[in-house]
Amino acid sequence: MSKTDTKKRWTAKEVEYIKTNATAISIKDMATKLGRSELSVQLYMLRHGIARHQQVKRNLLRELIGVKIDTAYFHPTKDFYRAVNINQVRFQQIWQGYRQATSDEMERVAHHLNFSREELLKFLFNRQLNLFDND
Repeated sequence: MSKTDTKKRWTAKEVEYIKTNATAISIKDMATKLGRSELSVQLYMLRHGIARHQQVKRNLLRELIGVKIDTAYFHPTKDFYRAVNINQVRFQQIWQGYRQATSDEMERVAHHLNFSREELLKFLFNRQLNLFDND
């Protein structure tokens, strides 16, 4: 039996359970409930961008990138990390919502994604308007 034969596919119900309980239940408890290993659950969450602890209220870098690219399909490469001068660990902390991007980091990403002046102004304007929302 090959390795691919022993892999258990994730069902929609399992994925929904993880997304719903990611911040409320420990990985160990989720793994037990799903009948999977802790490592399997942890890796699934990492690969699919499911954060354990959201710390920032708004993920501005994710919003900025979302203006140009559908964030569901955005997978940074080594060239991207080099071009924006953000290492992988720092970028993932920002992307997962554990840290907020600095203005310099936001500027470098915008420059790398070839934002026009109008796109940047529109993004900043919308960001300021949303500060007054009662969400």
